[in-house]
Amino acid sequence: MLQRAKLIARVAQEAGLTAAQLNAKLEQPSMLRRTPAWVFLGPPGVGKGTYASRVADALGLAHISAGDLVREEIKQQTDLGQQVATIVNQGNLLPDQYVMQLLQNRLSEGARKGEEGVLLDGFPRTRNQAEALLTFADVQLALNLSLREEVLIAKCLARRKCRDCGKNYNLADIDLPASEGKPAIRMPPLLPPAACAAKLETRSDDNFSTVKRRIEVHKAEASPVEDIFRKAGVLSDFEITGGIPETFPRLLETLQSGSLTQDREQAA
Repeated sequence: MLQRAKLIARVAQEAGLTAAQLNAKLEQPSMLRRTPAWVFLGPPGVGKGTYASRVADALGLAHISAGDLVREEIKQQTDLGQQVATIVNQGNLLPDQYVMQLLQNRLSEGARKGEEGVLLDGFPRTRNQAEALLTFADVQLALNLSLREEVLIAKCLARRKCRDCGKNYNLADIDLPASEGKPAIRMPPLLPPAACAAKLETRSDDNFSTVKRRIEVHKAEASPVEDIFRKAGVLSDFEITGGIPETFPRLLETLQSGSLTQDREQAA
């Protein structure tokens, strides 16, 4: 495991704080107990939010979506929210200090409420965020979800959300044969019930150019994040080749298994 003191020094520098100032924040009563955390990594459209919400319900964890935290800030139309909206709509990633502050505030709130564990969806996205997370959360597993790029784009463009109930759906009907060593993929659409069908909304940043840009940005940022968790002995790769009925049981089995014990011992 990376030394916590070195991580704190690096994170403090990135946040414009001294190590003592960052330590003081981490030692506040709501932050004294490092929250057990499970992390879903992967590119946009891979299904992090869809699977995270279901896994969190099944395992009794709090589901924290970095995207939802950001969108709520935008919805509140604060000065920060307006800055964030400009960056997000261009398909770029937010500066680390904004995302880290949002997450730390949410974890502190959860700790005060007695949450026993969290499943993080969409965080961390950069090396600095990954190092910071290891200083204030007890990461149990970072699951790296993957899916063929053409499927990612199709799924992103087909995402929909009901403006009334807030549930997410996907209209894409994916059926690709195996080719060039890639597995076949069959993913039927996740259609809304009749009550939601006329109330579906599309995210403003779900257009081809922005989706393609987000995937390229993710490729550039993903490797350093994976390396941090690999060195910590908590990274596990997980390829998605089917829909929710086929994938969800595999996810639960992976999360509940003790397959990472050897990796943890090797990293110690």
